[in-house]
Amino acid sequence: MSNMIDLIVKKNKNTIKIAKIVIASILGLMIMADVVLVVLGLSNDEIPTFSKVIKENRTSLIWLNFLLGGLFSKIFYGRKVEVKKNEISGVFAFTAVILVLAVLGQFLPKDLDNMVHLVVMIGGGLLAHFAWPQFVLSGSSK
Repeated sequence: MSNMIDLIVKKNKNTIKIAKIVIASILGLMIMADVVLVVLGLSNDEIPTFSKVIKENRTSLIWLNFLLGGLFSKIFYGRKVEVKKNEISGVFAFTAVILVLAVLGQFLPKDLDNMVHLVVMIGGGLLAHFAWPQFVLSGSSK
C-alpha cells in the first residue's frame, strides 16, 4: 500500500510543483493589481481594492490572517510522516480556531499591533502544519 502511495506522490510531483507555481502567480498578480490601483489613485469607493478592505476591517478579519497562514503552510510546507494521523480532528481544530477568531475579532480593539497579526498568521501555519492531514511517506494509513 505504501509503495503505491509513494509511486503516486512521485508520479504527481510535477503536478504539485505546477500547482504551487500557479497559486504563487495568482497571489503575485493580485498584489500587483492592488499596488497599481493604489498608485494610480483608483482605489476610491468605486473600486474597492484588497488593501483598502483589509485596512478598514483589519481586526474583524483577523481570522483571515490565521487562514492565510494555515493555507500557506499546507501548500508550501506539506508534512511527510510515517503513519497518517486522523484527518478530521485537525480540520475541526483549525475550523474551531477560525470561528473563535471570527467572533473575537468583533470585540477586539480596532487598532491591533502588527505583531499580533503576525503571531496569528504564524499560529495558523503551525496548527495547519502539525494538525491538518499529512502526506504518507511510508507505512499504513488509518
